[in-house]
Amino acid sequence: MPKGVMGMYLNHARLAAYRTVNKIIIAGCGISAFFNLVFILFIAISNHFEHGLDELLLCLFTFGLMSIKVGIIIWRALMIKRLSKCMIYNSIIEEDHDGIIAYSSFARMTGLPEPNVIRDLMWLVREKYLINITIGRTAVRVDLISQERDFIQVICPTCGAHNTIRRNGGGRCDHCGTFMRAKEN
Repeated sequence: MPKGVMGMYLNHARLAAYRTVNKIIIAGCGISAFFNLVFILFIAISNHFEHGLDELLLCLFTFGLMSIKVGIIIWRALMIKRLSKCMIYNSIIEEDHDGIIAYSSFARMTGLPEPNVIRDLMWLVREKYLINITIGRTAVRVDLISQERDFIQVICPTCGAHNTIRRNGGGRCDHCGTFMRAKEN
């Protein structure tokens, strides 16, 4: 990823692949469930079937398949919701000055309960959607693994205060709260 691009802790390739797979699964299950429903309605309203036990079992089986597909669609939608938090967590990490963010800070900034934040962050890091961070017992630590992530002094454009921010990262001024991007010339 080029220097200074938003999302420095996101695994963009993995997120894009996940979104593509999700779209395919949801579309496939949705179309298939629709045809299952059409088939059930066809059997239910057709006059040339005797509506015997065979047709009833076939309808129940088809309804079961349709229910499974709807369940898969709901499951994938919930995963999309969980991944949407990835962008929020990335923004919080990018705005941090010192490279260590307590889970309580994440919870306060997102409005989510701390156990949910911990669960989400652990899953996002384990599944490699968030990269270059380490999950600790009480906080998330940004891994300063390259020279690009060294810290530099930045002067706030609003109040003139000196702030320490990760190179090519961002953060809020300790004094006035103005968001600043630390870009090198």
